[in-house]
Amino acid sequence: MAVQGDPVNFVNAVTLGVNSPNYRWLNVPTIVASRSTADPVRQNISFAGNIQVVNFIAGMIANLLSATLTNTAVYLFMNTGSGVVPLSLDNSGSVGGLQIYNLRPGQAIEFTFNSPNLI
Repeated sequence: MAVQGDPVNFVNAVTLGVNSPNYRWLNVPTIVASRSTADPVRQNISFAGNIQVVNFIAGMIANLLSATLTNTAVYLFMNTGSGVVPLSLDNSGSVGGLQIYNLRPGQAIEFTFNSPNLI
């Protein structure tokens, strides 16, 4: 592919392949997490009902309920909103090696629950 004879490079482009996180969320139980401005900024996120994906479309501080996570299960977190979403576990475990993991706008990342942490 080229534009007026120059090569085109894709940088920080979303992967849309069949095995990409952006495809997987369409085919598994998913929560679309949002809140109104009247709701508290800190929201508890439950994975009861075999939820495997959380798509944040609004700013919030996400408190992930560890009792609803399944050990060794893989969870996808997506931020399709415009602000950073801080992720933390209610059991004081770590998310991606951090007490608070900042999920950036446009980011999709998978973690495996290895109690008490998402790694």
